[in-house]
Order: sequence, then structure tokens, then C-alpha cells
Amino acid sequence: MDRLTRLIGALLVLFTCAGASTVSATPRGLSQDKSPDAAAIEAYRANDLETARSLWLELLEQDPPAVVGRERARIAYNLGNLASRDGDELQAVGWYSAALRERPRDDDTWANLKLARLNAGLEAADRGDLRATVQHLILSLTLTESSWLALFGLLPLALCLGFEAFRGGRRWRWASAAAFCLALLLVVPYWARSQEARSDPMLVTKTEGLALRSEPRPDANRILELEVGDEVERIDEILEWTSVRALGGRRGWVKTEGVFALRR
Repeated sequence: MDRLTRLIGALLVLFTCAGASTVSATPRGLSQDKSPDAAAIEAYRANDLETARSLWLELLEQDPPAVVGRERARIAYNLGNLASRDGDELQAVGWYSAALRERPRDDDTWANLKLARLNAGLEAADRGDLRATVQHLILSLTLTESSWLALFGLLPLALCLGFEAFRGGRRWRWASAAAFCLALLLVVPYWARSQEARSDPMLVTKTEGLALRSEPRPDANRILELEVGDEVERIDEILEWTSVRALGGRRGWVKTEGVFALRR
């Protein structure tokens, strides 16, 4: 038994020493397998903007996604800062808008979006009227947050309906009606986010306007001309052409280089 104990102790010491030598072989503060995000941040701090951009784009384009949620929004925000530093304010608007889909209440992103839209000559991101305020309030929650809010609104309705079914009476009917109105109100953000999640919006970034054509070729009939900053919905894509649906339901084809995908 003593021999076995000494053998086990010797093996533990051997493994510990091997592990210590392995750790010491890597300089402190460095990693042999540095993540693309960490490498991109390091490149950005070193003012190597092209390397940072390519690494962050590579992260966003991985399938299955390598980053999700708020981390994805952070990378989109960083790419917006890169575009703004390059003077491409329309691309910056696109990246900031994409970041807000996952991080809708981030003050820095809103501030940068407002500045980028101003520099690009676009309408303000938040017009300040009643409609814009209501829309901003509805979309201030993510899809996950709005789903929990909708569930919270449906629970009182279910309880009131249950009490009305078992006990009856005017009081429970009024309570059920009030709970229904509350549930309807709390379901609106989830409905809005669900509609947004099912769509594939794109931002028009062609500074001289973008022709919506009947077919994916440059000599096809021009249906209309899209304004810079317009949002359209992607339907399909063929080579350098993208099929989109514009406001009013008009469908056609545009050059892919003239639009920016907001769903990232």
C-alpha cells in the first residue's frame, strides 16, 4: 500500500511539473490561439483598420454564427466606427442600425447613428414626433425581451378567464376585459419584433440614387429610383443583382453594391 501511495504521489508530481513547463512555454499575456475578435481589437488599437475590418467581417459571416446577441451587436458597432473613420457615413449608418437590432437601448450606438445620419445628409434617426416616439418605445426591446413581456401580459388574462369560468359575475368579466387590453398592449412589441425578424431589410447606400429595374440587367426597364437612406426588403439575390421590395410593395432588381444588409 505504501509503495502504491508513493507511486501515485510521484506520478502527480511528474504531471504537475509537465503542466508547469507547458504553461511557462507560452509568454504571459499571449495566447497561441488568439480569437479573431481579440486579434481584431488588437489590430484596431494598432490603427491597422483593414485587418480589424476583415477579422470582424469574418466573424459575422461564419455559419453557424460564432457570435450572437449583444456580442454580435458590439462587432457591428465597431464596424460602424471603422466606416465612420473612413468617411463612409452611409455604411456607418447601416452598421449602427444593424447593431441596434440586437442592442436597441445602447446610448452610444444611438448617438453615433444620429451623427452618421446627419453627416450623410439623411433624416434624423429620431424625428421626435409622436409616431417616432411610439415606434422607438415599441422597438426598445429585443425579440427575447418582448417575448417575455408578452408572456407576462398573457398570464393575468389566463387567470381572469379562469376565475370568470368558475365563478362568473360582472366583476370577473370586467377584470377579464381589462386583462385582455393589457395583454394586447404588451404583445405589440413582440409582434413588431417578430415581423422585423421575418423580414430582411436593406439600406440604400448609393449616393446618386439607385434604379429599381424590372429584370436583373442594366438595360431593363426602370421602375423607379430609390433615394439614399431608403429601406427595402431583400427577396432574392443573383450574382451582382438583388431582388427587393420597396415601400408600397413595388418589386424589382437593384445592383447589390448599392444596398447594405441590416440583418447581420
